[in-house]
Amino acid sequence: MDLKNKKVVVLGFGKSGKAAVRLLLKLGAEVIVSEAKELNAFSSENLELFKSQGVYFETGGHRRETLLSADLVITSPGIPREVYTECLKKDIPVIGEIELAWQFLKNKEETIAITGTNGKTTTTAMVSELLKLSEYKVFTGGNYGIPLSELVISDVSVDKIVLEVSSFQLENIQSFSPKVGILLNISPDHLERYFSFKEYAYYKYKLFEYQNKNCYAILPFQEKWFNDFKNLINGQILFFDEKKNESAKAYLKPSEISSENGFIINLKDKEFYSFVGFKLLGIHNKVNFMVASLGARLLGSTKESIVKLINEFREFPHRLEYIGEFGGVYFINDSKATNVDATLQALKSLPGSVILILGGKHKGASYSPLIPYIKEKVKILILMGESRFIIAEELNGITETYMSETLSDATLLAIKCAKPGDIVLLSPACSSFDQFNDYKERGEVFRRLILTQAPLHFKEKKEELLH
Repeated sequence: MDLKNKKVVVLGFGKSGKAAVRLLLKLGAEVIVSEAKELNAFSSENLELFKSQGVYFETGGHRRETLLSADLVITSPGIPREVYTECLKKDIPVIGEIELAWQFLKNKEETIAITGTNGKTTTTAMVSELLKLSEYKVFTGGNYGIPLSELVISDVSVDKIVLEVSSFQLENIQSFSPKVGILLNISPDHLERYFSFKEYAYYKYKLFEYQNKNCYAILPFQEKWFNDFKNLINGQILFFDEKKNESAKAYLKPSEISSENGFIINLKDKEFYSFVGFKLLGIHNKVNFMVASLGARLLGSTKESIVKLINEFREFPHRLEYIGEFGGVYFINDSKATNVDATLQALKSLPGSVILILGGKHKGASYSPLIPYIKEKVKILILMGESRFIIAEELNGITETYMSETLSDATLLAIKCAKPGDIVLLSPACSSFDQFNDYKERGEVFRRLILTQAPLHFKEKKEELLH
């Protein structure tokens, strides 16, 4: 792809948009940034730097004339597809930043990419650490961390490339073909963007579309959509399973004897790894670690790196993050649970007596899969935010339920209701955009409220009892 003097429109000026602009400038393209936000939403220093290099900015919306005059359109994750539909009809190519970078990337054959509804970031970090412990120089990025374009711009030489990729990024790939592709799971999500659950699943499977027979496609055994989309898979298929399954290339091997509780990787020889020392909660995190290990082994990581990381890997903030215990009550921040399946996995991993804070911006999925777990484990349900009435109607009073408009009100109510032995869990099953910029801000607010208000509440309660 020769982009010298070509007119390229970049849709969106977020992290990946900026990286695409920098790469396009290096390639000699004529760059126009089209952004829905107004100019004053961006750092003037940033704007001036790009303007001085010849970048033209169109803000406050995407003009049809601008898009239809382009030789190429680079779209950012989350840009509505209707913005560029007419370009596709007129045969103007539309790709994402990750596809742009891929076309100019060296060392493609040393790339592993991870997608899935839940667990992408954790698994990406696990793969990256396994390869680093095996003494490789590793670039980690994509949807997680640094855009891939930054690696191409830098000309830095690396041994391995580890990428997290979302369904948004996979929508417009044309050649992206990692040596190892991992599909962790698919559950309903982003249904406000896609016509159906099946269409969402289709874009997840696109990860495998441009691989060849020398590549590997790792996915769950008996994955729901496999028969619908197996024709997209061109690499060698390797299944994993959370149950014992001799036909899978990786499977969990549970045991009541701790040293025998672990997982098997079954490539050339069977390799057993014990979960003794593993600190993350939930079976889903054990599956994530197992799959990360399988993927990393295919790219050359050592057995020793797996044993070491089992003991060293720590939880990420906002992912079943244990905040602390106050007054005999345990507080857990799972703000990253932005869909129903993530909340379901959180409830699976906890013993019971849960006070669950649920709600946020509704994403179109049903909350009914939570019902059996709420019945079994949740003593009090606190519904918050924009979606609280939708959730209340669907769950229909299956446990003691309260409504709160904001996360702050919900958290204070949870602290007030909690008794020794209870677990207060923020696991919203919704996005955060009704109240916050992202799940991180939501999680930080929750953590701050717990650390400041919970000790105070239980101290006052203790003093009342003493009097």
